[in-house]
Amino acid sequence: MLRLLFVIVSLCSLHSLWAMEGDPVFDLYEWNFGKIYEGDGMVSHTFTLTNNEKKDLLISKVVPSCSCVFVDYPRNPIKSGKSEEVKVSFSPSGAEGPVFRTIEVFDADNECIGILEISADVTPVDRSIQERYHNTLADFLYVSLVKIPFGYVYHGEQRTKAVMLANTSDHPMTLEVPAQTGHLSVLCPDRLEPGEEREVILTYTSPADPTLFATFADTILLKVNGQPAHTALTTNMICLAKTEDTPDAAILRTYPSYGQLVKRSKNKYVATFDIFNDGPSDLVIHSMETPQAVSTNVKAGHVVQSGEKLAVQLTTSSPTPFHINLFTNDPKRPIKEIEIH
Repeated sequence: MLRLLFVIVSLCSLHSLWAMEGDPVFDLYEWNFGKIYEGDGMVSHTFTLTNNEKKDLLISKVVPSCSCVFVDYPRNPIKSGKSEEVKVSFSPSGAEGPVFRTIEVFDADNECIGILEISADVTPVDRSIQERYHNTLADFLYVSLVKIPFGYVYHGEQRTKAVMLANTSDHPMTLEVPAQTGHLSVLCPDRLEPGEEREVILTYTSPADPTLFATFADTILLKVNGQPAHTALTTNMICLAKTEDTPDAAILRTYPSYGQLVKRSKNKYVATFDIFNDGPSDLVIHSMETPQAVSTNVKAGHVVQSGEKLAVQLTTSSPTPFHINLFTNDPKRPIKEIEIH
């Protein structure tokens, strides 16, 4: 019996020794707030941090994964063997459904001593249309977005986006879409009942022409009850080829980062910059998109070999600033916008 008691005491002493000489530990690393209601505001949980090191522990910083997370932690060193509280608060404002956030905790040596995880299932508050939709197309007609960028749409592919319309009036609204041409199609409801919310579906189809590299922009001005809307929807897409990113791919660099217009004669202004290829493979210039009144010495298909550079010259009759779009086979930056002023 005495021998068994000795073994138990010894094990307890050894466990204490390990705890004293180990790493800092939290009592928990995950906390689920469960179902919460957005309107109830912030929720909090307190984690306990124990310093199992032989030296004092100073928390130098905490890094939440979202600005909706707030952390109150001890600013003074935590003595060896002592414990302190780390309070984590989460604001559910604007959140909906399951959410997951992390908080990284660092010591004075900038080493991460723990990652805390919090989660919740947020039930949002009911909001009026005016609170959810911040743009108007016409009187009592609200829209979720007026500027709709599509980004890259590769040759022969389609990309679809939707915006929401809402009728806040007491009367039905009729809607008409202008005749559609080009690469954008618009599917819009022809009628909105009072209080009704419906989608407008916009789809870009990128031309299948493998030699076409360009940007496209469209303006959609709906008719509401037979009258042009006060505000138009604007869209844009970038038509290009999908380039595989490999270790031996070309790498585009330009210098300087912008072009400066210099007057050469009464109606002639010139801007110059260099295109460099810092990659091991040839850099191919697919296109240089310029305003109509600007001419350049660079043509589609121009090749810049590895380690080489190409001097670019832009000529115009006006000192008005503009920008160009440079399309290349650099997979990390297939298009680069360069300001000229």
